[in-house]
Parts: sequence; C-alpha cells; structure tokens
Amino acid sequence: MVKLKILVADDNKSVQALYNLGLKDELYEKKFALNGQEALDVYEAWQPDLVILDIMMPVMSGYQALKELREREKKSGKKTAVVISTGLSDKSDIVDCARLGIQGYIIKPFKHAELSGKIEGYLEKHRSGS
Repeated sequence: MVKLKILVADDNKSVQALYNLGLKDELYEKKFALNGQEALDVYEAWQPDLVILDIMMPVMSGYQALKELREREKKSGKKTAVVISTGLSDKSDIVDCARLGIQGYIIKPFKHAELSGKIEGYLEKHRSGS
C-alpha cells in the first residue's frame, strides 16, 4: 500500500501532535513545518499529495504560503490538494483561501479521531476536480 504524503504547517507543536495522532502512520507519511516559508521549502523538496496550512504563522502566513504555492504550480503544471486549518472565526479568511483553490478547511479545535475521514474526503474532492 502506497502511503499518502501529507505536509502539515502549524506553528503550534500541540496541534502538530494532534495531526500526528489523527493521521495514522500506516496510511500517511507526514512531515511538519513551523511556518509558511518552511512549508514551501519542504513542499519543493518532498512534493506531498496534500498540504495542511494554518493561516496564522510566523515568518510567512498560511495564506501567503498558499498564494506562493499556487504561483509555483502555474509554472510546474502540478496541482496539489490544500486544506486550511484555522482557529479564526472570520469567514472572509476562508473565502479568501477558497478563491485560491483549497479543497477544504479544518476549524480548530478539532477532534483528532475525525481527521482521517476529513482528509480522505478532501483528497477525493481534489481528485474529482472539484
């Protein structure tokens, strides 16, 4: 079985631990980044199937990283599934990200037991071109 490669960018180590717990090792190969710039560096080197971006991070926000990721994809022709993870309650943040073609969003706090199902749904949405 080929594991799906997931990059999680979140500056909170506790949140990273929840993702690590919720995304089972037998199904997913995971890497973690602490900010948007680090996420872009890992993305370039590793080419994950899905990227989860927290919006509020130091150095480079998830929104800025998403914009840069989409610019890079225009040049490469590759399209990666992206899910936004946020504790922000302002719907305009999610709408701004949706304009850049995200496959979904996860509102924090979340239950780690529900993660795998959500991620599978977002990947299916991405594969179907939605």
